[in-house]
Amino acid sequence: MKIKTLLLAVATMVALPSFAVKGVEDGSKFGTGEDSIRCLENLSLYTNYYKVKDYNLAYDSWKVVFEECPKAAGTTLYSQGAFLISYKISGETDPAKKQALFEELMKCYDQRVQYFGNNKKYPEAYIRGRQAMDYIKFTNETNYLDKVLPWLEMSVTKRGADADNDVIQKYFELLEHRYQSDKAKYSESFINDYLALGTIVDQRIARADKYKEAYMITRNNLNAIFVNSGAADCSTLEGVFAAKVEENKLNDAELEKIISIFDYADCKESEVYFTASSYAHALNPVAKTAVGCARQAMKKEEYSTAIKYYNEALALEQVDTLKYTYAIEKANALYISKRYSEAKSAAVQAISFDSRQGEPHLLLATIYATVDPYPEDPILNKTKYWAAVDRLQTAKSIEPELAEKANTLINSYRKFYPSKEEVFFKPELAPGAEFTVGGIINETVRCRD
Repeated sequence: MKIKTLLLAVATMVALPSFAVKGVEDGSKFGTGEDSIRCLENLSLYTNYYKVKDYNLAYDSWKVVFEECPKAAGTTLYSQGAFLISYKISGETDPAKKQALFEELMKCYDQRVQYFGNNKKYPEAYIRGRQAMDYIKFTNETNYLDKVLPWLEMSVTKRGADADNDVIQKYFELLEHRYQSDKAKYSESFINDYLALGTIVDQRIARADKYKEAYMITRNNLNAIFVNSGAADCSTLEGVFAAKVEENKLNDAELEKIISIFDYADCKESEVYFTASSYAHALNPVAKTAVGCARQAMKKEEYSTAIKYYNEALALEQVDTLKYTYAIEKANALYISKRYSEAKSAAVQAISFDSRQGEPHLLLATIYATVDPYPEDPILNKTKYWAAVDRLQTAKSIEPELAEKANTLINSYRKFYPSKEEVFFKPELAPGAEFTVGGIINETVRCRD
């Protein structure tokens, strides 16, 4: 409220009868008589102190308004009040005073629910989420799950994709703690909660608003918590979901959720995962079901079938990082099938989807070392090892974690370089010259000793 308006209200109140009633007593916004004047004066003081960031003085006046006329400033009184109390708690060293402030902070949230819990923009579900976060931050208790989990659950389930990303993540963190306390009891519910929260976050990411990056981080954190929890153990997942796959064999939405869990947990050779993929693909072919079928075919060594499904997955997928995964898996299937030219094309395609990965270069090196670009010329044929080593050098420069494997291959391939005596008969291979290796390799290399 502007200062002029407040002063006018104060002047008007002076002319009123001398009896006084606080707003908290009669349910009005400011109260009546002298109590209304006291309310308006402190509202003005707290507002101005808050603006100039004098939070200690702002708190003193805010507390009068909070206790005597709790409807005076709408929801702002409570959002700013929570900040002021938190500020005071952070600077307080006396344990008793700190506890009193903590209790006042909780009262601030409860009172906000009492008076403004039906606010459309910030309803009770929002308020309880923020209350839970502050409870966790400031409480002295070590076991607070039973207290805050209902608040967090309300906030997330009622608000859905509107739920705050930190509330969603904290909720899942605490569910993980609960799961660890009794895995047998909470295993299935924890996995289902992971799926539900993941769906909520994915819906929010799909909005592509200014908070997208924050929710993408939350999504990654949910995945990490789940994978590291132990619930993502393949045998555990199979025990939980084997029957559910059969129960939902005609429910593509549920099957896709199950497929996603096994995918995140890297249980890509599970029969449950394969069965779910097969059922889902028959109902509604999408990239993740196609790749599940491809992996099943790979396990059965049915490589032509696997390649067909990988092609289908690549055609259906929109996300480049996933396309990379499918392309490199397809490239490996083609290599095993000795379809080397196609394998090279698939590896190059994988690089186009994600150039930060070194694995395609390792595969290209292996392909180059395997093929014979000059089957009738054993000396020129050895130039394939130069091309292979170049790819290995690229692989370890892009992804240092591959250095050990790349160096092992480099040391192996160097033994097969053309010798000085052989180069004597091939002047086009003089050290330092450029040479284009033929065949399916078709790459220019620098000749070396």
